[in-house]
Amino acid sequence: MKITKGSSNRCGIFLYYDRQGKADEYVFYLLKSLRPFLKNLLIVCNGELTDETKKRFEGIANEVLIRENEGFDVGGYRAGIFHIGLDRLAEYDETILFNYTFFGPLYPFAEMFDKMDKMDLDFWGITRHYKVEPDPYGVNRYGYMPEHIQSHFMSLRKDFIKSDDYRKFITDMKNPQSYIESICEYETIFTKYFEDKGYRWDTYVDSSEYKEYCYCPIMFYIKDMIEKQRCPIIKRRSFFTDYNDFLLNSCGEPSVLAYDYIKNNLSYDTDMIWDNLLRLENMTEISRAMHLNYMLPSSEAYESDGDTKTIVCVYVESSGHYERYARYLDNVCDDIELYLIGTDDELETIQKNYIKRSYNKAVIKENDYITAYEKFVSLSAGYDIAGMLVMADVEIEKPYSNYDSWQYTDWENLLGTECIISNIIATFEENGRLGMLVPPTPYHGILFEKQADGWQNSYEEVAEYVKKCGCDVSCKANEPPAAPFGGSFFIRTNAVDNRGNNIERTKKNVFLMAQVYTVQNRGYYTGICYNNDYAAIETTNLDYMMRELNKVVFEKYGPSYHKIVVDRIENDQIIRNPVLEGRKQKIKRIIINVLRRIMPEKIYIKARARYMKMRGWE
Repeated sequence: MKITKGSSNRCGIFLYYDRQGKADEYVFYLLKSLRPFLKNLLIVCNGELTDETKKRFEGIANEVLIRENEGFDVGGYRAGIFHIGLDRLAEYDETILFNYTFFGPLYPFAEMFDKMDKMDLDFWGITRHYKVEPDPYGVNRYGYMPEHIQSHFMSLRKDFIKSDDYRKFITDMKNPQSYIESICEYETIFTKYFEDKGYRWDTYVDSSEYKEYCYCPIMFYIKDMIEKQRCPIIKRRSFFTDYNDFLLNSCGEPSVLAYDYIKNNLSYDTDMIWDNLLRLENMTEISRAMHLNYMLPSSEAYESDGDTKTIVCVYVESSGHYERYARYLDNVCDDIELYLIGTDDELETIQKNYIKRSYNKAVIKENDYITAYEKFVSLSAGYDIAGMLVMADVEIEKPYSNYDSWQYTDWENLLGTECIISNIIATFEENGRLGMLVPPTPYHGILFEKQADGWQNSYEEVAEYVKKCGCDVSCKANEPPAAPFGGSFFIRTNAVDNRGNNIERTKKNVFLMAQVYTVQNRGYYTGICYNNDYAAIETTNLDYMMRELNKVVFEKYGPSYHKIVVDRIENDQIIRNPVLEGRKQKIKRIIINVLRRIMPEKIYIKARARYMKMRGWE
């Protein structure tokens, strides 16, 4: 059926979930943008809401249904459908099932409805996922993942809802008990199931040109789809999904290209994206997807508005080798306030031997990083950007060159030249949600060992400290943060932990890793700052380390996709003969195909699910 031009006789069922029970501005923007096309709007919430959020939802929707967080999105959709009733839904021209998992509209929804209303369809969506064979989950009833409309937005026309086929399908199905079941028993089979029965479907965005390039264009060709096809949405998980997904399909460029296009060409307020991501998602995952690395020229200055008040504070942990730092301090131009923080003894040594660049002194009684940081916080009040550098004691364990070179990493990337300092300030001015810039993590010598699991074996302490700070942000054990390892960084003063001098005492490394999360809790992200001269060294180092590890890894575990190789190592799945292993996998696929043909469908699905559970895949 087609829809009468200009009709708004639609019902919308919006599925919402938030672990904090809140809703950010992007949700209300989405709902308000779609509301003119809906005669009735039901918001179904999986889990509780704050009073404020509930009140705002009630101001937009005809009704808000709060239910237990069960059944995933499918369960929420079904609850909304049955709450309204199939007979009542059949009074509307179409029913739109949509959820919170995307940002938009990037373009007016009117464009979409104008196009889709003219099409003679039973159901439609915005985007599609292409066929994947063999089935990556191993339990899909078709033995592969069929091409399908993605369930973040699906519209069902009146005649389709009236049909016995749909009513039986939605009534008989059970709410999924797992994510895999939700995917395999609803989203990925819905389109094919009804297409096989003769129902007509399509998607608003024509992504056919990407069909042979990737399975999921909205993730891996989203910039093109936004620019060329005027795709009105972008998925939230574009900005934090498992980076393996990107490496399996690309070199990692899709999300940042799309974001830059939106920011530079469209009117969508990207602060709505940051507000939501920084409140809920993991900073390390965001950093990867968005490549929050800043390569700054060492000899060419960016344009700056010149009004940014900046201070640089240097904690003189040890003045023993002050001459190595003198040239860096000389790079701090006179427009920037310079303070040296330290005990009387350390500052006296500096004063006797180094007098070229004028500076202010800030005396602390205890030669301790946290004490110095507290002084830094008080000194930076009234400034826009503040830098803290550590003149460290490098003579900790031999060879001292390991620690000396680490100091080179910190100082070269933050104060390497006058242009670097100027460009750091300009980078903060250009990126309003940038809260902190840290130097790259050192991986040379003994420091490679000290990084350990990325948390320096201190995850539990960091997570507990973050909790004590009142930060309800995502702190994952398998996602260590890009923290200022040695304690040197630049920070936007609005992002500084506002507890001032009431900082709870903890180990220096715990405090520094937690700082990434306190910055995030203030609504800002952390980036890594590279002097472009140093970036050439870093690229060589990381490339060499990867290649040397690969030589050993591939010999034992066989070459394959990065994720597969990592899984083999984790499971100690040694493969001395990759060719033989390839044959085994081929035989395994043949056996699966035979079993699927000779076994009744329901028995095969149950057996496969049991097998996956035994293997720990579910």
